[in-house]
Amino acid sequence: MSYAIKKVLMERDQMTSQEADEQIAEAKADLEQRLNDGEMPMNICEEWFGLEPDYLMDLAGDLM
Repeated sequence: MSYAIKKVLMERDQMTSQEADEQIAEAKADLEQRLNDGEMPMNICEEWFGLEPDYLMDLAGDLM
């Protein structure tokens, strides 16, 4: 689970827990697809959440 990202989304963007979980799940699916395509999308957290690449490992979790 992407706890750091979820916390940011809920505090900064006033998302509910469910909304944050849904957006994180969509971003994870996008990340997984890009990795399967041979891409290393270092800026995916910026694209999805407006967050720096430091959050990539939080998003990737068990994918990497």
